This record gives sequence, C-alpha cells and structure tokens, in this order.
Amino acid sequence: MRFLLEKKEKNLLEDSLVCEIHIEKSTLALELEKELGIDWSFEVYHHKEPYYHLRACIQEPIELESGEMFPFPTGIYPQILNPNFVIEVNSLSGLVYSHQVVMPEGVTYFPYTFRNEIWINLENKNLESVYIHPAQKIAQFTVKRVPRMVIKYVNKIEESPWKMNTGKKFIKHLKKQARRPGRFKTGLKPTEHFSREKIEQVYGKYYDS
Repeated sequence: MRFLLEKKEKNLLEDSLVCEIHIEKSTLALELEKELGIDWSFEVYHHKEPYYHLRACIQEPIELESGEMFPFPTGIYPQILNPNFVIEVNSLSGLVYSHQVVMPEGVTYFPYTFRNEIWINLENKNLESVYIHPAQKIAQFTVKRVPRMVIKYVNKIEESPWKMNTGKKFIKHLKKQARRPGRFKTGLKPTEHFSREKIEQVYGKYYDS
C-alpha cells in the first residue's frame, strides 16, 4: 500500500518545475564532516519535502544572550542555474518553539546572482541565554519561482472595482497609531547586536574580516 502511494506521489511530481542548484561546501564544513562524522549535504526526509536544513558552521558553541542577535555561517555556497528562481531561507520551527531563537528578518532571499556563502542572523527571544552548537540545524532552505516584473509608472493608480476594504482605512489607522504619544518606548537597554569584537573573536581565525 505504501509503495503504491509513493509511486502515485512520484508520478505527480513528474510535471513539477525543477530548479537545479550547485552546492559547494566550505572548507570548515568539510572539516566538521570529518570531526563530527556527519554529512554536510542536505538530508532528504521525503521525496515531496520542499525544505532542507542549514547548519551552523562553527567549531565551538556560541552563546546567544537574551535579546542578542548574531550572524552565523552555514558552510553552504549555492549557485542557482535558472534565473527564474530565488533561494528562500527562513526560521527553523523547532528552534523557534524549543528555544525562542528566530531569524529577525523573518525571511531572507538569495537571488540567481548570489555566489557566496549563506550567512544568517539569529536572535534570541528567550529570557535566558541559548547556546548554538557546531553543526546544529538553524534554518530552513528552499527555492521559490519568481515572475519577471514589468514596471510602469503612472500619475494615479486605479480604484479597485470590488466593494471591499482597499487598505485605506488600515493605513489611516496605522498613521494614527504612529502619532500616539509614547508609541515608541525610550530608555530601553541596548543590545550588542553584531558586536564587532565578538564577531572577530569567533570568526577571525576562519574568515577574512
């Protein structure tokens, strides 16, 4: 029964769009493969799974203090072979739910022209410090197809013909909220986001500044 189901699912995938990607592993990723006895290649959990995991390409655990944001290398150099696609990287749900560690920008995109190592920012929303360990899975990687845009500038855009909220009331509400006294809190304790000293201390011996 399971064999028939998998065969049916694979048949449905025959007409799916294919995005070919070349992946180069960094020197440190290759070293970690030997030291930790793992494979830095993407794990395939299911033939229909659209996401792959990115790992923290670090040699020692890094402490993320509460409220701190810090960049992490992934050891992955991607090359998309089709300009109609982009790489999308977003937060790993397990890391979010278990430790409240997220990608602060939510989603990061890497276009066809990107030819470098993928680095991602992680922010600790937890009230306590969290450690990110070598080869730990820290984000999700997938690809999305993007249409080509043709932009035309006009004097005025058309009103929507549909009798529904076009967003004007919502924008008006946002402007009103932004003008409220005390809307933005002051005197908050600053965090050491992207501390240059910490970045140099952690990555200086592996990456050029």
